[in-house]
Amino acid sequence: MKNLEEILHDYTRGDKPLDETNQALKELGCGLQLDPTRNLFSAQELLETRAGETPDEANGWGLMDHGVGCLEKVHVVNGRTVDVDMGQETAYVYIAGRMYRLRGDVLTEED
Repeated sequence: MKNLEEILHDYTRGDKPLDETNQALKELGCGLQLDPTRNLFSAQELLETRAGETPDEANGWGLMDHGVGCLEKVHVVNGRTVDVDMGQETAYVYIAGRMYRLRGDVLTEED
């Protein structure tokens, strides 16, 4: 059985559609479900999404986990979130099959 991170990586890479992702999350028993009105990636958004060797090479669309029980869809350009600044709060962004720590509006590999 896959863990939460693997399930989200599959979704953010475009390997699994939203309905299969939600089924996997249900089977995992984590209590988390993706909202089709907030977390759906279009085919065009998936084509635009990439992660490189470093966080500043991440571009496109991802899911932000900030510990409130739901995930938020976020737009990332050159390793920075466009409309989100978490300040000092702990948050993570899953994008293109990778996970980064979000510090303010900057993706990092730090924990």
